Amino acid sequence: MDRSKLFYNATRFWWIPLLSGLVFIGFGIWCLCNPVSSLTIMPYIFAGGVGAVGIGNLIYGFANVKNNHGWGWSVACGIIEILCSVWLFFLPSNLLTQAFIFCVGLYLIFVSINAISESFVMYSYSVFWSLWIFMLLLVSVVCACFFLAGPIMGNMAVWIYIGISFITYGVARVLLSFKIKKINKDFQESDID
Repeated sequence: MDRSKLFYNATRFWWIPLLSGLVFIGFGIWCLCNPVSSLTIMPYIFAGGVGAVGIGNLIYGFANVKNNHGWGWSVACGIIEILCSVWLFFLPSNLLTQAFIFCVGLYLIFVSINAISESFVMYSYSVFWSLWIFMLLLVSVVCACFFLAGPIMGNMAVWIYIGISFITYGVARVLLSFKIKKINKDFQESDID
């Protein structure tokens, strides 16, 4: 199989980062608009959303076993997301809020660093897109670190950090999906020529 066919097969699931990005943008907006109510409800919604994103990552990873040498990272992210989701659902409610705070902070750092490595892969296709995605993800990591430090300091403004972190991570995923879609379209057009 030639190289262009491999890249085309790897990019045909461009919509999975788009969906996960929209989910994270929604979480971020909700955190910024309802910080008090989000503390009690957010762990369950987050657990369900992360589980859905994890299933999407598993599908993407296993669908690209032959087409993408980095498929294992998608599978690893998917497994971690599903385990995190199941763990949050089965925690007692008195431990859920504390566990949620640390779980979401560490999760955002993990997936943002993984996405930063994806942006480096995209660098050869577009410097501009890669730099924007990198900057958004860097903001996401910094805000997640502030979010993790916030509960220790007892500051209610931590919800601003987590909201911004969710939004910047989501926007980075959406931008990545559009770039992957463009690459996919370019491969389709090059096959027609």
